[in-house]
Amino acid sequence: MASESGRYDKLAEIASGGMATVYLARTHGLGGFERLVAVKEMHPHLAKEPEFVAMFLDEARLAARIRHPNVVATLDVTEAEEGALSLVMEYVEGPSLQQILRRAVRQNDPVPIDVALRIFLDALAGLEAAHELADEQGVPLRIVHRDVSPQNILVSTDGTTKLTDFGVARADSRLSSTRTGTVKGKVPYMAPEQIRSKPLDRRTDVYAAGAVLWEMLARRRLVRAESEVAMMYQITENAAVSPREVIPEVPEAVAQVCMKALEKNPDERHASAADFADALEAAARADGVVLANARVVAAYVRTINVHRAPSALAPEGRRSTVSGISSVTGPGGTGSQEAALPAPAATPARTALTSTRDAEVEPPKKRSLRGMFVLVAVAAAALGVFVGVRYGQPSPEANGPSEGHVAQGAPIETQVPPVTTAAEPLPAASTGASAAAAPMPPPTQAAPSAVAKPAAPLSTASTLRTANPPSKGGYRPREL
Repeated sequence: MASESGRYDKLAEIASGGMATVYLARTHGLGGFERLVAVKEMHPHLAKEPEFVAMFLDEARLAARIRHPNVVATLDVTEAEEGALSLVMEYVEGPSLQQILRRAVRQNDPVPIDVALRIFLDALAGLEAAHELADEQGVPLRIVHRDVSPQNILVSTDGTTKLTDFGVARADSRLSSTRTGTVKGKVPYMAPEQIRSKPLDRRTDVYAAGAVLWEMLARRRLVRAESEVAMMYQITENAAVSPREVIPEVPEAVAQVCMKALEKNPDERHASAADFADALEAAARADGVVLANARVVAAYVRTINVHRAPSALAPEGRRSTVSGISSVTGPGGTGSQEAALPAPAATPARTALTSTRDAEVEPPKKRSLRGMFVLVAVAAAALGVFVGVRYGQPSPEANGPSEGHVAQGAPIETQVPPVTTAAEPLPAASTGASAAAAPMPPPTQAAPSAVAKPAAPLSTASTLRTANPPSKGGYRPREL
């Protein structure tokens, strides 16, 4: 991408909404440093809307203050040349809770209760961290997420659950403010006071979290209707039913804790996400449920395999650039890491099927042989001149080399590109020996067979004929 001198290289689109598009990207640094990140890029047409720009900056400022292993970390904010803002966050490899629940319903394979409760308790820990956030002077920011939902709960392949998307969060220090009568969030998870546009606090998020837990236990949404208006009516007017009425196997104490979070009166709910978590852990112990740890959750995520790995998200031509790059997850900005960079592949054995491009590594050897042939030919010619002068015989080289000597003294040049083929057996040794013993024929008797033959077509079945090195006396066999 254009921002920050190309520090963030977008690899693939992960998701898109009405306000922004999220990309899988790669960040660069000194010494070959690379890391996968998620880049949330505002749509360009919204860059001229002050309200959306303020909302985007609020999300960056609020999320960047939260440093907790169960909250997706915000790393940077950039601005493109056209003015569109981008929010750089840690990339969490793994599915959303929504993907996990959809898979459970589609395959009639419910999430194990110990895994479900561990995922949910991790999300509550992240929510409590946001609620407890304060400024530099220690003044509470009174953050309300307002969009706690399965879509915004991510489960990493290392077994850690993270809360994300503070785009519509409310806080006392926000640059933007919600207009009176405006409702933000997803309707099925809204608390009654949120629908009625009444004052909100952390207990509003407790209700939304209760709706998420109810969905995990009952394997369907708490509120279902044909329109958002009908769903709002159900939330504000109808009492929620226990998940045990849908799935009788739900532990009774766990169901009671869930129903307390769904009380219409905020004063009757759990006072905080931490209180909700404490009550849920106690209920699990009372019902004999042993909570899963991160290793068990990680194994479950790998088993169901409902998310796409970074290498699968990237286009086919760029998948090699993703493999082996670490992604930031877990406490302190480090955690799960993809497989290490693969070692360079061993050079494959050369065979008759090796491609022409692969065979092009051989020319240095050919050139060295050719030089040797020329050197031997020159030495033979010099020897012939010396013998002719010594014994009074005119040298055939006196008037320039004849065509026959050129053909015999220099290697045959062909225009065939170098290929690797199976070597043809050499002539029998007896033939070469007898030819070497024969007297040197005069230049005019050069055999036409020494002239280069047309190149054979490139195929795995063809074999190139090449010149043998000259024998003693500068003579070379006429035909291979």
